[in-house]
Amino acid sequence: MAKKSQSINVVTSDFSRAMREMSKITGFSFAEIIRAETKSILEAAAKKTAAAQVKLIETRVKGTVARTLEGKTYLLPGSAHASKGWRVSDPIWKAIQLQIKNSIKRRKDARGLSKKSWLQIAEKLGIEISVPNYVAKATTKGGDYPENAKGSEKQDGNAFHIEITNSRTYSPSVVDSLRAAMRGRTRFFQNNLKRGVFQKTSELAAKYPGLKAA
Repeated sequence: MAKKSQSINVVTSDFSRAMREMSKITGFSFAEIIRAETKSILEAAAKKTAAAQVKLIETRVKGTVARTLEGKTYLLPGSAHASKGWRVSDPIWKAIQLQIKNSIKRRKDARGLSKKSWLQIAEKLGIEISVPNYVAKATTKGGDYPENAKGSEKQDGNAFHIEITNSRTYSPSVVDSLRAAMRGRTRFFQNNLKRGVFQKTSELAAKYPGLKAA
């Protein structure tokens, strides 16, 4: 975990340096650029954060060969411990099928909750980002936990930064996606600089629509 934190700090440093250079070149303030870039970063992070596949959810749930009902465990066909011809009573079988159906639904409903953390951060920053519908609707029995996805602007004199906190790190892709998104935006700036994009207003507006609207 320490290595990942250190890597994020390095990426943040490189990104901030690139954005300050961009501010000097374009004439837009550092704050305007950071706000626009944060939108792109959050959208990219949401895309890069992993989400369970629907088919895999169904396969895993249906592939469980032991089910517990009211404290008692029943073996299902396919279990290596079930004797040949083993079957459960019809009422138990019906209850197990309902349990499987409900389990699949819960997992599908929660699918995309890690991705949704970036949307929740964007909302707290007053930024609109695009995410698939299943991500926007992702939830669990306990809700969608907006409290562990935070975002705020910090201004201290001429110093400005946007602070985000994402506690939904049970998926390693959450940290990895942020790092990749920031690195991607840094490279995007560097490539545009080499191509002379910043010398033409029309090209700048096309590459950075967020700045055009700023």
